[in-house]
Amino acid sequence: MIDIREATGPETERWRADWSQRLRERYAPCYTDPAALTREVERNVGGQRDDEGGRVYAVEVDGTTAGFLALGGSRPRRPEQRSLHDLWLAPEFRGRGLARELTAWARERAAADGGERLAVTVAPGDPAAEALFGAYPLRSQLMVKTVPAAVSLPTGVTGRPMTTAEFGPWKDKDIRGYAEEMVASGSRSAADALTASIAEYAELLPDGLDTVGHTLWSVLAADVAVGTIWLRHGFLPGLSFVFGVDVDPAFRGRGYGRAAMLIGERATAAAGDVQLGLNVFGHNTVAMRLYDSLGYRVVEQHRSQDV
Repeated sequence: MIDIREATGPETERWRADWSQRLRERYAPCYTDPAALTREVERNVGGQRDDEGGRVYAVEVDGTTAGFLALGGSRPRRPEQRSLHDLWLAPEFRGRGLARELTAWARERAAADGGERLAVTVAPGDPAAEALFGAYPLRSQLMVKTVPAAVSLPTGVTGRPMTTAEFGPWKDKDIRGYAEEMVASGSRSAADALTASIAEYAELLPDGLDTVGHTLWSVLAADVAVGTIWLRHGFLPGLSFVFGVDVDPAFRGRGYGRAAMLIGERATAAAGDVQLGLNVFGHNTVAMRLYDSLGYRVVEQHRSQDV
């Protein structure tokens, strides 16, 4: 007989300590700076701890604690979404179909709480996660690369800081493009994607080109601007992050997206960081192939499905 109940305080702390260790094992092969690894673990654990509407549940089988399930509550930015932070079963209880039952229970619980979608974050190459969540649409994935100390650009391609005259048109175009990408990925509805995009850009670039820690680059081919890349340096210890990369439609298919990423890698090394990370939307298979070919590895995938 399966019984699902709210975990006690000591049980929650025991589960959280174990989850922290499992997260550390997930991130250890991906991040070169131990402080970056620690920051990512703290981000996950802190987000779950501060989730006021979230709950940790103990799973019992015939009176024996078999595992834990952590389900998130409503968030201001994603009121329609509930997150399954973690689902863990002790080894002796695996292979019995319990994980599928618990996932179904989490979906029902999320719907009862007013949620419209259940989201999960999974490590790539995990057979159990693939069996449980492989059918959930891929919304985005986090990728990371250790950049070389010296980066060579294709012949005729250069990069320079974006000018003030270029910034305004770029920002307007990028806000619209990001909203369209969110809709295409299924991560946002058309009704609220543009509002969300505007809010994110205002938060990320409060001082425009002068925002501390951010650099924006124009990609030039024979002195013609063909694309852009936007970076945040020190996003994590030792790691810069790509907030946006774009090639003008008239110049796509000519290798300038790759060139933009190489400019980003060069800027990362110049800023003193050793890794470059990015999020790519799940529907953007062209970009995924590019990042794969450049040596980026998948850290984790973000999947969600309507309940």
